[in-house]
Amino acid sequence: MKNKILTGVAVMTSLAFVNDASSQDYGAQIDALQNELLKVKQQMNSGDKGKAYFEKGKGLRVKSTDGKYKFQIKGRLMYDVGGILDYEGTLADGTTGQLTEAGLGSEFRRLRFTIKGEVGNGWGFAFQPDFADGDDNASDRTVVFKDALIYKNMKGLGKLTFGNQKAAAGLYENTSSNNLIFMERPMHNETMNFGHRAGIGYDTSGALGKRFHLKGTVFHGLESAIEQNISDNEGGVGQTTMNDESFGGSVAAHYQVLKNKNDNFFGNGTSALVGFHFGALDLSNLDGDDDNKVQQGRYDTNSARANGLHTLMDKPVDLGNETNLKYHHFFGPQYSLILGQLFTQGEYQVGKYEYSAPNNAADAVAEEDFDFHGGSISIAYAFSGKFKHSGKKGALGGLKCKRHCFMPKYQYEFIDQTDHDTNASGTGARNGGSGQAHTFGFNHYFNSNVRLMAEYAYGDYASNNDNGMRDSTISTLQARLHLKY
Repeated sequence: MKNKILTGVAVMTSLAFVNDASSQDYGAQIDALQNELLKVKQQMNSGDKGKAYFEKGKGLRVKSTDGKYKFQIKGRLMYDVGGILDYEGTLADGTTGQLTEAGLGSEFRRLRFTIKGEVGNGWGFAFQPDFADGDDNASDRTVVFKDALIYKNMKGLGKLTFGNQKAAAGLYENTSSNNLIFMERPMHNETMNFGHRAGIGYDTSGALGKRFHLKGTVFHGLESAIEQNISDNEGGVGQTTMNDESFGGSVAAHYQVLKNKNDNFFGNGTSALVGFHFGALDLSNLDGDDDNKVQQGRYDTNSARANGLHTLMDKPVDLGNETNLKYHHFFGPQYSLILGQLFTQGEYQVGKYEYSAPNNAADAVAEEDFDFHGGSISIAYAFSGKFKHSGKKGALGGLKCKRHCFMPKYQYEFIDQTDHDTNASGTGARNGGSGQAHTFGFNHYFNSNVRLMAEYAYGDYASNNDNGMRDSTISTLQARLHLKY
């Protein structure tokens, strides 16, 4: 009611100026009228202070008129269907034969929703459970918490994050699954990343310009564990006390070296993003329990599924549970290039596990270190739609599509997780597997929020952990319906 009265006053004031037009200068009339309208606007805004509105283009996000408070709900659903066309390899007797019959699997790869909010003065929170994670072979799925954090935005300085969060990582890991071109990240990424860990992080978040991104994290505990307890570390023979303390850190930097809107052979606009990352994990304080005999540094190393087929349980590249580990690190460069409708991206990573003496005995001989590496390169062409980099996030922003955009794609990836040097402790050579895969497919975007992904992959594994380290070849098909909101 108050706003209506104020508006009426403004209208009557305007009429008064119009009636008196013959005796006043038109410029003075306009200035006076603008001043009156400005006063009305200020009073109306002060009367609405504290109220909220839905923010256009941000999904389901409510924002207060003063901009201090925000609340947002968003999420993603990914339904996958995939199967084996052929799986052959060398058998134990040296002959070649079928290892696994053709089969079909399906799953909700991700069922996530995110609740985000800001409560004033730069403070906010993010909470993201995933109902499709956990044990892949169980009828009752375990809810895993990806993000569970408190953050503080510092104007001109960046953002601090406290809690469970994605550790700083390379370009593939740093890019959201909402924006990945392929259904799964490459094998080298699966064997060399920390995922979500509990700790403290820093992100430039645009504070150093829209073309530079730097993120660093220090963390503790295992992936998505949320909690790390303290142990007295007194486990020994005949005792089952285990210490799960582990500490690590990672850093990643990305810079958009090219950014322009000029036409090129493949369309409009050029953007190039380059980066480098490093991650390390101290495992020397981890214990395990094997027949009540504590083993120092027991750790389940990361593994990679065949051909990126998540519904296939076989993991050709899998070093498995290692003991006597004291340190793990990995690093590598990456690039991402957009030339109009053409997109290409690549990454290379090198990793190492370092071992201590067996059972941490002072007089025992330390084991040899284990080295491995991998890389990938991909290319895609969007007949319509627009690729976009996010320089301040250091990642691909996905494809912006109004309606029905089609994109063929190809990716080559390899991993070599074999180390045939005999350990000083005499336990023999380690072998986590090695292989390469070619993936062909397409993405069809119904719009920017809904897409269909389809892929055919051929994998050639020189050393397959699921086949007694013998060679194998695998052909697979898979598809995904992906909706984000």
